[in-house]
Amino acid sequence: MMYILEYKDGVKPDKLSPKAKANMEHCANFLVEMIGKYGKEVLEEIEAEERSETGEVQEIKHDKD
Repeated sequence: MMYILEYKDGVKPDKLSPKAKANMEHCANFLVEMIGKYGKEVLEEIEAEERSETGEVQEIKHDKD
């Protein structure tokens, strides 16, 4: 799946404002934290769903940090 983002008014700004840069950096940091915290668990859940769709049965063990 691919998402296409559109710029406001359809025009890419030459430079981002300091506030926009800070917001993008904050968002990127948040995403990195969430992937680090929940990424493995989410991937395991996706794999379990895929296995159940194909009829495979396998127990998933969760490591507690």
